[in-house]
Amino acid sequence: MKRFWVIDDEFASYEAETKILKERHPDCEIHFSKEICDADVKAYADETDALIVQIGVPVDREFLGKFKKCKVVSVYGIGYNNVDTKAARDLGIAVTNVAGYCAQDVADYVMAAIYRNNKPLDSYSEKLIKNGAWGAPAVDKKPSRISSEKLFIIGFGAIGRSLAVKAAGVGMSVIYYDVMDTAAMKELEEKLGAKRVATIEEGLKEADIVSVHMTLNDSTRGFFNEKTFSMMKHGAQFINASRGGVVDEPALIKAVKSGDISAATLDVIVNEPPKPDDPILHTDNICVTPHISYLSEDSLYELQFRAARNASDIVLGKDIPEIVNR
Repeated sequence: MKRFWVIDDEFASYEAETKILKERHPDCEIHFSKEICDADVKAYADETDALIVQIGVPVDREFLGKFKKCKVVSVYGIGYNNVDTKAARDLGIAVTNVAGYCAQDVADYVMAAIYRNNKPLDSYSEKLIKNGAWGAPAVDKKPSRISSEKLFIIGFGAIGRSLAVKAAGVGMSVIYYDVMDTAAMKELEEKLGAKRVATIEEGLKEADIVSVHMTLNDSTRGFFNEKTFSMMKHGAQFINASRGGVVDEPALIKAVKSGDISAATLDVIVNEPPKPDDPILHTDNICVTPHISYLSEDSLYELQFRAARNASDIVLGKDIPEIVNR
């Protein structure tokens, strides 16, 4: 009998996980915990074949060392910084993620941000209700036509490519940068008429809108700083739906206040959740949302289903591309 241990404090239902695990392992046991606690470790660790964990659950070497037969740590998400992947590899435990599950949803979020910045409907309505403004007097700043804008996508993985398709579909020019150079990128580049730039700096100088989709690591932490923002076109928009740590927030606040950046939309910030008095929440023309760009009914089901499938695949002895610690 196989035993799966799910550690998660976000999801209201585990229908997707239960469905696939019971189909593949009819007599399996599935245990659920909101967090790691000594009682659950004592009860489950010895016999657990697979862990399925939320991205905020710390899975370090000490914790992994408590398991006698665990074969996999399956992470609910694209990122897996919460897992000590080297320790897992040393112990013969695979670590898997769920890449691309929310590509369409994050791309939709970025498009919504672009439209909101160019056509702030709530602002127009507020001026009508409060001041009786009608027609042009309700518009403080004449917006650019969306189809005349150039979008710079930094990171051309599944999310970046999904965004490129949507942006090109409404007539935007698309340029992109990625450290990788894959057939999928080249194919979409040709299909959409997108242009690859040689450096991020080159793209920043050209773009009306910058959308960030890069991973967070030692080389990207604080990448967008005062120097980087100064390279952008005056009045450009900045959107970050990747990781908050890639942005130097005081530098962004300064650039927005000066007008060098006309608007910033952030679904991720350095300190999550923020304190109520965090300056990033109280700066005009910076819109912060609570890390929900990935969220839709479809994306959550796919995330939960695929995370459980990854765990099952490893338990069944399959070699799958989702393994991140080879």
